[in-house]
Amino acid sequence: LSVTGNNVASKADGDTLVEGYNYFADLSSNATVAMPTSPSTGDVVTVKAKNLTSGAKVIVNKAGSQTIDGLTSIEIESPYGAVTMVLVAANDWRIV
Repeated sequence: LSVTGNNVASKADGDTLVEGYNYFADLSSNATVAMPTSPSTGDVVTVKAKNLTSGAKVIVNKAGSQTIDGLTSIEIESPYGAVTMVLVAANDWRIV
């Protein structure tokens, strides 16, 4: 039995997110990342920023034909902000 939803991964600009918790170090410039490319229905991805200075954002882009609440990307603009998404159907991520 494996629980991959509890994975914890450090991420930076240009990375691909993984199922579980994805976190960033302090950012003073934007970090753009992509959603997983081959997710399964029920996968949960959480993105957590640390301190964001100088107007920095974490920009989360879709992968392939996926959408995130109908959008092609979302942004974390607040220091220490976070977002959690679940894949509810093929190519359909929802913010929870």
